[in-house]
Amino acid sequence: MSEQVVDLRSTWAILRRRGGTLAAAAVVGAAAGVGVLYLNPPLHASTGIVLLPASATPGSADTATYDAQTQVLIAESAEVLGRAGSRVDPPLDAAGVADRVEITAPAPTVLRFTATGRTADDAEALSSALAEAHVAYLREASTSLTRERQAALQEREATLTASLQALEAEIRTTSDRLAVEGRASPEGRADAATLSELTAQRAGTVLELDDLTTQLEGEGTTGSGPLSVPASVMQHASPAESSDLLNRLLTFVPGSAGLALLLTAAYLVLTTRRDLKLRSRDEIADAVGVPVVASVASRPARSASGWTEVLHSYAPDNVDGWALRRLARRVMSPETGTGTPRTVVVICLSDDHGALATAPQLASFAASTGIDTALVAAQFHESAMALWAACSRTRDEGPPRRGLTVTTRHDEPVGADLVVRLVVLDADHPQPDPADAAGALALLAVSAGRATASGLAAVMVVADAAGYFVEGVVVSDPDALDRTTGRLVPREPRNAPTPATPVAEVASRSQQAPANGRPSGSRARGGSRP
Repeated sequence: MSEQVVDLRSTWAILRRRGGTLAAAAVVGAAAGVGVLYLNPPLHASTGIVLLPASATPGSADTATYDAQTQVLIAESAEVLGRAGSRVDPPLDAAGVADRVEITAPAPTVLRFTATGRTADDAEALSSALAEAHVAYLREASTSLTRERQAALQEREATLTASLQALEAEIRTTSDRLAVEGRASPEGRADAATLSELTAQRAGTVLELDDLTTQLEGEGTTGSGPLSVPASVMQHASPAESSDLLNRLLTFVPGSAGLALLLTAAYLVLTTRRDLKLRSRDEIADAVGVPVVASVASRPARSASGWTEVLHSYAPDNVDGWALRRLARRVMSPETGTGTPRTVVVICLSDDHGALATAPQLASFAASTGIDTALVAAQFHESAMALWAACSRTRDEGPPRRGLTVTTRHDEPVGADLVVRLVVLDADHPQPDPADAAGALALLAVSAGRATASGLAAVMVVADAAGYFVEGVVVSDPDALDRTTGRLVPREPRNAPTPATPVAEVASRSQQAPANGRPSGSRARGGSRP
């Protein structure tokens, strides 16, 4: 049960930390939903109805009816759908028609064709074509003639019609000639005989045409099934209606946004759980075994002029100012036991730009509060080249601000009440210089979410081997969701001088330290921690 609670808590922390990403994903999802609706506007729908009447079966008093489900299957066949598709503009194949039609049987003798289209005309045209195609198919299926036989009869009908027209023309010509010649003349008697033959041929042709017409109209059908009364179109197409755009927006757009939000959240949780970077102050403190003594927002710069600006005019807000004031008070406390001047080594890793700004910010702030401070860029790394260039320029041009001295010569003595030495270690192969460890209080600067427990432990091992005694951790850019304190933060000594204490009073308190039972010189490695 406890594991589940911890898991849910960590998941919620991940999602809160990536709130901006989740919000962006929701906006993108909603925009995608609007785009889909724009590319696929609401469709118009029209309904056609076919009546399948009951009929009496020949030779029986029973009434036969069409099977509704069978008629639905017939209407959904490629034969009927293909015929309907060929009657609309532009033409559609059977699959295209099937995607745009819904066929139902609300009653045993009624078929309903609901067709959709991008416009009202398209929907009405397809609905009417479907109803007519189904009726035509049933009419053809009700006859006993095969398609080939029906085609032959139609061809024969056309031939007989042409013969009948020729006979009628010949009969008119012979009748006209007979009226002029008279029946008594030899020519008249011959024309009268010819007229009788033509009349007999016309009568035979008319009878044959009547028979063909009867067969083609389906009167020569089989005597089974409800076929004597044909199906009919009860409603060709109802006025097309479009779906409600507002309802589609209220349904589709929030759905798209929710889906994008869910997928993004799942991706963030799965990927972030594999991230071994330490984010909370307690995690960082546990990894190195020393407490977090301060948390400060960093002001890293990318150029030499930017770092020069930090050294000249760094002014933290109230929260960071109080954190730096407490840190300076801790460093200047007689209990730290480093004598006068006080020396603090700030160790950071090469790939941590936020932690790189800790030493310049601490030195600049301490100088602004009246403490004579020196910033020594001690151990160089190419990732901090811009800061080293700013320190070299400032050293040549003069102090960047009152009470602050900056140098890159870590081997020359510096006269100041507080000396801040910056040591930048390679993240992959940290090798601190033992020369900077003598008589100095060491602080490890690390940004939240930038280092792993294994990486910090490796730094602590090499630092301890080089003679550094790391007594605290300074966290740069703490996680906004972190509510931990950094474990076992010692209480500040009451007799520690504040950063605003004049230099003379700082020196006086340092000299009085032995009277209070505190050594004034360098403290032994194995001494008690503050």
